[in-house]
Amino acid sequence: VDENVVKVVYTSNINKEYTFNCENVEEFVDKFSEILVECELNKDNPQFEKKSVGRFINQQIKEGVLVQSK
Repeated sequence: VDENVVKVVYTSNINKEYTFNCENVEEFVDKFSEILVECELNKDNPQFEKKSVGRFINQQIKEGVLVQSK
């Protein structure tokens, strides 16, 4: 994350980097951090509904929070 840019590297292809514009990076980082903390705190809890970082990123793209740079 840098100013209004979010860079994403998927584990399926670590050699490719995707760049997205983000108008409110601070809000994006806050939500992303929540997902990461929630995953870490509940990683051993079988009753926890697993959160997915990839699903979160894709949701942010669909909602227009992240807009791919060309």
